[in-house]
Amino acid sequence: MSAQVMYHPQVAAARNLAAPLPAARIHFDPISENGFFAALKAKVDAYMTGKRPDGGLFVAGKAAFYLALAAALYLMALFAGFSGAVTLAFAVAAGVAAILMAINAGHDGAHNIVSRQRWLNQAALNASFTLVGVDPDLWQLRHAKSHHIFPNVNGCDIDIDSNVFLRLSPNHPRRWYQRWQHIYAPVLYAIVGFHSAFVQDFQYLFKTELANLKNIRHKPTFYIAFFVRKIVYVTLVFVIPLIVLPFAWWQIVLGALLMNAVASFVFVSMLIGTHFAEEAAFPNPDETGALGHDFATHALVTSLDWNPQSRLAQFIAGGANAHAAHHLFPHVSHRHYVPISKMIEETAREFGIRYNRTTFLGLIRSHFAFLRRMGAG
Repeated sequence: MSAQVMYHPQVAAARNLAAPLPAARIHFDPISENGFFAALKAKVDAYMTGKRPDGGLFVAGKAAFYLALAAALYLMALFAGFSGAVTLAFAVAAGVAAILMAINAGHDGAHNIVSRQRWLNQAALNASFTLVGVDPDLWQLRHAKSHHIFPNVNGCDIDIDSNVFLRLSPNHPRRWYQRWQHIYAPVLYAIVGFHSAFVQDFQYLFKTELANLKNIRHKPTFYIAFFVRKIVYVTLVFVIPLIVLPFAWWQIVLGALLMNAVASFVFVSMLIGTHFAEEAAFPNPDETGALGHDFATHALVTSLDWNPQSRLAQFIAGGANAHAAHHLFPHVSHRHYVPISKMIEETAREFGIRYNRTTFLGLIRSHFAFLRRMGAG
């Protein structure tokens, strides 16, 4: 797999009409502009002295825990002989455990920070995302080489590409029915997993351009691996239950879809508000391509952390709750994000830079308020 990463010259003006600026290389201000990141990095470097940046046993243990939990719940659903309702509950719980494994281990694997061993990173990435039906290689490509380049910048972050259902940026055109998007969004969030696995992946598989990614080419083995993983997922979620469970086929299919929907809700609830919230900025480059701040400031103003210094949130969300730390130090495992988040907050206060932080419920409230405002105009 290879992809040439380029900066997209076209960005949209704020409000409703797309108005491309003259072609220009989008860029940050010099990192030494305000001294914030230099001061923060000095603190983080001091903290990291003698510590490994990868997840080590901490992340490996979490991966093993969530994998064992998902497997145990899955086997209980298949062979324990429970009633339909109890079987469904075990299946749904297995789906949630699988998505938590992807968030905790697969995400670190995509950044090669589960372990110093590359094959262990790939194993964590491949196993966890295969279990939730999403192609790991395509997800890694979009996440590491698009989203992480210029978060919340039009044309440079595939996660905010304009779509016909939701307006997720003030720089996107507004459609009349999106005035109700804060009401119908939960329905869309329930099908995120299914759409990602069986629609979006197949669309992306054959694209040669995705946001800032240009000239995407895949080796033949990439396509083979893609379809093998899809077969594995369909076999685990549909075929084996249809063979083993003593219920009508439509009940099993509906149960599998419900499992996927609940797992989707869990995934979306922890992540979508971290960039799409009232507090998050959506910078537009000027005519020279300048964003008007350095990359460290950009990471802070485009993110919203929730309970970033909570060990419980860290265990569940795998660092998704500490988004600023992740964007500032993507090559450091989430096991270090609790102390690093504290350093970010302290240093941002020292330099007068906005650091967005809330609770989990605050994240949800902010996201839906954002959706309502984006839909209104």
